[in-house]
Amino acid sequence: MDRLSAYLVKNFWPIFIMIFLILFLITSIIIIISIANITANIHITFGELFKMYMLSLPKVLFITLSISFFISTISLFAKHSETQELVALFSSGTTPFKLIKPFVIISIILTLINLAILFVSIPYAKIAFKNFKNQKQQEAKFNFQTSQISQKFGQWNIFTSSKKDKTYKDLVLYNNAKDELIMAKYANLDTKNGYLVFQLKEGNVYAFNKNTIINFSQMFINQKIPKSNYSIFRFNEYFKQFKKLFGFYLPFALLPLCLIFFVPPISFFHPRIHKNRSLVYSIGLIILYLVVTKTTSSLILNFIISFLFFVTGYILYKRKTPF
Repeated sequence: MDRLSAYLVKNFWPIFIMIFLILFLITSIIIIISIANITANIHITFGELFKMYMLSLPKVLFITLSISFFISTISLFAKHSETQELVALFSSGTTPFKLIKPFVIISIILTLINLAILFVSIPYAKIAFKNFKNQKQQEAKFNFQTSQISQKFGQWNIFTSSKKDKTYKDLVLYNNAKDELIMAKYANLDTKNGYLVFQLKEGNVYAFNKNTIINFSQMFINQKIPKSNYSIFRFNEYFKQFKKLFGFYLPFALLPLCLIFFVPPISFFHPRIHKNRSLVYSIGLIILYLVVTKTTSSLILNFIISFLFFVTGYILYKRKTPF
């Protein structure tokens, strides 16, 4: 990397970090609010809230990195245009491509990282998030209250006289389909290997249809938690399941590279002739790009639209760059 590129990149990072942190904070607040809405009827601890947020983190990073990179690059060159540094550089024979070359390389690297996040991290995080939400919803269904009838665990109607956390005392369970009654002194509710496990201790089973009584010191009743499970190694199934998700988020992944050649036409200007409207133009361009690409969730169409933005940016770069 030559001295000019090193100088530009060095000045780029403080701007990028500041914008990234602002967007990251805003996006994180939105994600936390959405998690709060999803779990409004579910009791979760702070640790579980943090876990759900961490499962949403790939999506947060994916979006904020792309937008932060583009706005930061625009802001960097707009700043150097205002101080007339770009005027001096172009007067000395520096070409526009030499200035944006390190950022083209960064945009390619960032796009590749985004594609890895899109096709691997986001689907797996989505599956884990959905499974965890299903688990908490199932636990909420089985949050039995004391001295209430018509509470169910699978096919069992349950009555309990006392409860502390997930420990119950003096339980009565009745299965109408099998005509069986279970009475137990103690019980614990837990999750294990994709099942809600009701562990009963010190009780009796009354099978009325068989005229049988069974004493037990320990007994388990399991309820399977609905769980999604997809693997990238089963690619056809994996791709089919997440095709719409890939199509929806692909424009975000390609944004750094597709919009990189819009940087010179927007942020290269002579301060004595033009006003600095680079931030307005860059935000407007991002909005236009996302609005157009969000008209469809088709993976192929969004790729074509993104490619057209890339071609349009390159044409403007070749024809409209002011120096």
